[in-house]
Amino acid sequence: MHRQRTMKGRCHQQGVGIIEVLVALVVVSFGVLGMAGLQLTGMKHSNNGFNRSKALILTENIATRMRINEQGVSNGFYDGFDSGNDANYCNVRPVPYCQASKGAAAQSCTAAELAAFDLFSVSCGDWGSEGASGGVEDQLPAGARLVVDCNDSPCEDTSTYTLSVSWPENRTVRSDDAPVERRVQMVLRP
Repeated sequence: MHRQRTMKGRCHQQGVGIIEVLVALVVVSFGVLGMAGLQLTGMKHSNNGFNRSKALILTENIATRMRINEQGVSNGFYDGFDSGNDANYCNVRPVPYCQASKGAAAQSCTAAELAAFDLFSVSCGDWGSEGASGGVEDQLPAGARLVVDCNDSPCEDTSTYTLSVSWPENRTVRSDDAPVERRVQMVLRP
């Protein structure tokens, strides 16, 4: 008699194992999808941080160049620059080219020419066989720009400058979201 009850109990539980496996599979599937979403979000934030780091390095680059070219700063050659004003700005090699390049020595430059070269170098990068690369427009997303403005009018030797590198950044992975402008900004007294 005891045997019959055991066999009857087993007969009633035959389909329950498959249902448990299906429920476990659904739960694991949601967990995997959640982890994939977290991975995508992490990658997005990692890329945003990397862009911020590059922008900070480029801002420090123009600040250092301005500190070196004191006469160019005093004469206002850096003031009012915005790399976003001319779409073809990076397509023309500056003349004279104020630093040594592959196969060519550095040319002598006046303070104004050095300021123009500095702004080109940070905005566009170094000139190579393929054109300019390595600047704000190359290292950051399309639409990135460098802006240098004197904070006083008229600009004087004791004036401060606001240096900013800005770039568009999407809030989410979806492409239909409007980009948000991110910016690294520095106030400099050269």
